[in-house]
Amino acid sequence: MKYIHIIILVFCSSFLSAQILSYNDFRTPSQIDDALTTLNSTYPSLTRIDVIGTSIEGRQIKALKISNNPSVDDPAKGDVVFISLMHAREWITAETILYIADRMLDEYSSDADLKADIDASQIWIIPIANPDGHQHSHSSFRMWRKNRRDNGDGTFGVDLNRNWGYQWGLLSGSSSSTADDTYHGTSAFSEPSNQVIRNFVAGLDNFKTFVSYHSFSELYLRPWAYTTSDPPGEETLKSIVLRNIDAISSVHGHTYSENIGYTSSGETTDFMWEEHRVAAFTPELRPTLTGVGGFDPPPAEILPCAEENYPAALALLHDAARTGLYIRDHGSDTGAEPSAVQTASGWSNPFWVSPDIWTVPAVLNQNALVDLNVRVNNDTGRAQNNVTLEVYYTDPRISLEFPNPNAILIERRTITVPPSGTTQTIAWRTPTGTNSWGELHWCVGAVVKHENDMPLTTQIQRSSNVSCKNFHTTEIVESTTVLTIAAQNFLEVPAELIYTVDDDSIRDGWTIELPDEILKRTSRITPSSLRKSKLLKTKGIIIEPGETVYLPVNVKVDDQVINGDKLNLNIHGTLLPLVAGKREAVGNGFTFDLINKN
Repeated sequence: MKYIHIIILVFCSSFLSAQILSYNDFRTPSQIDDALTTLNSTYPSLTRIDVIGTSIEGRQIKALKISNNPSVDDPAKGDVVFISLMHAREWITAETILYIADRMLDEYSSDADLKADIDASQIWIIPIANPDGHQHSHSSFRMWRKNRRDNGDGTFGVDLNRNWGYQWGLLSGSSSSTADDTYHGTSAFSEPSNQVIRNFVAGLDNFKTFVSYHSFSELYLRPWAYTTSDPPGEETLKSIVLRNIDAISSVHGHTYSENIGYTSSGETTDFMWEEHRVAAFTPELRPTLTGVGGFDPPPAEILPCAEENYPAALALLHDAARTGLYIRDHGSDTGAEPSAVQTASGWSNPFWVSPDIWTVPAVLNQNALVDLNVRVNNDTGRAQNNVTLEVYYTDPRISLEFPNPNAILIERRTITVPPSGTTQTIAWRTPTGTNSWGELHWCVGAVVKHENDMPLTTQIQRSSNVSCKNFHTTEIVESTTVLTIAAQNFLEVPAELIYTVDDDSIRDGWTIELPDEILKRTSRITPSSLRKSKLLKTKGIIIEPGETVYLPVNVKVDDQVINGDKLNLNIHGTLLPLVAGKREAVGNGFTFDLINKN
């Protein structure tokens, strides 16, 4: 009798992997550096190593770039940043982002979706944000947290995660005591390592998302850290966090929490959200232990911790990489991000005139019940189920971000979007009364979200998932009419205002002039702002933080224009911060419906 022996081999996914790094122990600083070199030499066509700056003790801070064309920095591709070891003792964080890089590179050639995401993106892996402190935690004191600044009083170190420029120095989760582990430093960005990271992300052309890994306690945190109050865009940030928590839990059953229970001012992701309005997160990794021992988990925790955080990182990459579902911002919008960019003559397209948002009837009366239509497009090639559509209206004189704290939710619904797209009709009772400037002028915004396609900002032009439509102020124009527009500097620094006319909308017989004058301003220009203006050779109007300026728009109509002729006028407004280096444009515009009366 012959016996047939059937041997069944069961492999876990990590054994089948061809990843080239091991994860059986924590690496020293030099071994982390070697790991970057190994990844780069193994995948030279997909990676590049940049030295982006140095620490206070002169150690290099390195970034591994992952891209299908790493030698070229492509402004059309979304930039995704993963960073770790801002706190020196949190060794498991560097292992996690090395694993993320290693596995992405390993699966690039075999996973078509991942390949498409990487091809559309530029991924930056920065494993040691605090090289001096991390070296000290290996060579001298395992539980060292801060950097190694000599504070001049016998103490050393600043907490780099309390040294960022938004809400710095509050005593809510940071300390003015040099001996404290949360000492915030002498000023915002006093520490060279933070200056390096700040300048690095400011130089990215299409910054999409930022993840700063910490440990421990198994949390997935979002802004704000400095307060328990909600930030602008809370609904969007919370949706991403809950999606990512589910992705983490699906691997090994560890369910991360979304709340840490204390505040921390001058924190990294708060700065990223406030300054750049990019979705920024702080995963607090394994273990769930309490006490200082949680910073020194056994090496056996490394691989499962990295494995469970990998799908959440992939989800953010996918959000940043491709369009999927989208709502057009203007007639020529294809879903590409951004849909408009700043040019010498203003925005390349008015992005507040979405053709995918309209009402029936088109002319809105106060307190009228109308059909509000929102068109959601789909370029995935397959139906998308369980899509969330949120529709708001807001006062455009306050904000054109969606969602924003002043926006009023009209409706939130769950829909299916077929490959051909869908139009959703919502009953809307139009506002009664006027906006904050006494105008009958409102803006409707729509946000579309799906577990595989989340918006990473609240700014319309930077996300295909967010769009808006101004419902216009109608102005009667006689032979010569002066309209008034206003601009507010909502930044925390002085800014240069540039406002221009969308010339494409002007027809024969109509003349639009923007005089070089100000009707009214609410603040005086400080000497400091004037000096910065001269250094930066500005040409626009200088506005102080929080200031509003009122500007004239002269409209002239020739006799040849018939009575009742209408003109849709778009005015572009842009704020450029008065800061050295890259000056990122923010702002939007204003739309008038003009009717000639002669």
